[in-house]
Amino acid sequence: MIRCENIVYSYDGKTRALDGVNLTIADGEFLCVLGGNGSGKSTLAKHLNALIVPDEGRVTVEGFDTADPEYVYDIRSRVGLVFQNPDDQLVATLVADDVAFGPENLGVAPQDIEAGVARALDAVGLGGFERRETHALSGGQKQRVAIAGVLAMKPHVIVLDEATAMLDPRGRRGLMRAARALHEQGMTVVMITHFMEEAADADRVVVLDQGKIALEGTPAEVLTHADELSRLELDVPPSCALAVALARGGIAVEPRVDEDAMVVEIARAFTGAAAQAEAPARSVAGDPAGPAAADSAGPAAAASAGEVCLALKGVSYSYETSSRERARRSRRRANARRAAWGSDPNEVWALRDVDLAVHQGEFLGIAGHTGSGKSTLIQHLNGLIHPTEGTVELFGADLAGRRAAAVAKGRAGIVFQYPEQQLFARTVFEDVAFGPRNLGMSEAEVAERVREALDSVGLAFDEVAEKSPFALSGGQQRRCAFAGVIAMRPDVLVLDEPAAGLDPAARREFLGLIARLNEQGLTVVMVSHGMDDLASLADRIVVLNEGRVALEGVPRTVFARAEELERIGLGLPAAERMARRLREAGVPVGEDVFLTVDELAGALSALKGMRS
Repeated sequence: MIRCENIVYSYDGKTRALDGVNLTIADGEFLCVLGGNGSGKSTLAKHLNALIVPDEGRVTVEGFDTADPEYVYDIRSRVGLVFQNPDDQLVATLVADDVAFGPENLGVAPQDIEAGVARALDAVGLGGFERRETHALSGGQKQRVAIAGVLAMKPHVIVLDEATAMLDPRGRRGLMRAARALHEQGMTVVMITHFMEEAADADRVVVLDQGKIALEGTPAEVLTHADELSRLELDVPPSCALAVALARGGIAVEPRVDEDAMVVEIARAFTGAAAQAEAPARSVAGDPAGPAAADSAGPAAAASAGEVCLALKGVSYSYETSSRERARRSRRRANARRAAWGSDPNEVWALRDVDLAVHQGEFLGIAGHTGSGKSTLIQHLNGLIHPTEGTVELFGADLAGRRAAAVAKGRAGIVFQYPEQQLFARTVFEDVAFGPRNLGMSEAEVAERVREALDSVGLAFDEVAEKSPFALSGGQQRRCAFAGVIAMRPDVLVLDEPAAGLDPAARREFLGLIARLNEQGLTVVMVSHGMDDLASLADRIVVLNEGRVALEGVPRTVFARAEELERIGLGLPAAERMARRLREAGVPVGEDVFLTVDELAGALSALKGMRS
């Protein structure tokens, strides 16, 4: 289907983004491409449908040379590419028009386009969203619209560049099901991802490093090599990480990339009977059990962190400015079917009757399905938007007041989903200095704040201060944008999916930085779809569902409610997910909720010690 022959590409004529890549992709293959940030993954993806052509070497798609302008139409009608950031791909005001854009440009008959748009939106769980405005969608919903736009063109090959980065767990599972279904129907799938469990579903895995292919083989051949993947700034799948942790505790089990297969291996090690070790069902549903289920003192526990600094009281918000339009949408909603992946296309309220207190010094995690209201909620926290109903108070001041809202911008700093999009200035120094200058500080104090902020995010002041922020790598741009908020020394740091799109090493480093700031006394509110991240970092978790608070409590309390989380569209930390399967397989690991792989490995090691 696609052949890459010794391709070389450089953006600046000096550094090679791709350096001698030889790769053949078979018709109907499911290929996964892994690699750290800057390894060349997105550059390779753009070569596959002639968005860019190699400086050296050759790329052919079904025999068509991508460097020949005569074949560009043939190639792009065969290979559909979904970009990393959906905002780079959406072109129309309404969802239906955006999805129809590709088929229209391919000359599809108008009577066939409408049916094709409906099928594509159903495939990504957005049936009923045809008349929604694209700008009003959440980041995850925009990503699904971009995917639908490619599916509507019925390509032979679909290339997904970090297409699941902004999706909630249910959305990721749904997209993986859709990708597998397309693969089973004969479509060639090329998936670029940082989620190791997604790579485990592929036929073949290729790992890039500094523009070269570093590893290649089946998932079992590649993903079990913990030391090599660590050197390449990648993680092993959670199941393999558990095997590595057990080995440190003296329990030797064969690493498996599939969690069910890993459960079988561990069960055999403990029971010695294959009959008791049949892989349990994939569902994480179950009744809360053990002490964690009875612990509902989340807010009380949070109160010990400090006094209330942020309070939302009866907050409701609608993007419809007119009460007449809200009423019209309410009537339409009463007769509409619910979308497949948990979002209601006719929901009037983005937030509804939200009561929430944030305590000084705590780390509050906010979870919820795509479109549940998470990003809308955090924009209320420093007065960027104001409630349609209810009040928001920051340190006792009602943000409905103009002066209080202005002061709030300096006391509660928000880092958006793609923080690098906050960059705008000529130099890094000027960008980071923007906030402190607007707070009225002297130039000497501004310079001190900039140096301190850059140092805190791991950027050397002397090396980057005079550079253009747009000349930095993607990870450095994110740090620069983060420094611009830190430089204002806010009392509350609000983060919307701060680690989305980062490779595992950069993700650990960035989240570690946030954790250290919290340990130093900074109040942190973080929105995330990463259940493992919330489990390891948050003091308390609030789960939103359709704009309302559905669950609230300390992590062990929330993750004990597996059935409710599953219904909402979220998941469990990998350790708790595997622990539940182990219990079903007859391994008595106890009834505690496990938040990390090391906790589960420790319980299994203790159990083995008791039996020996």
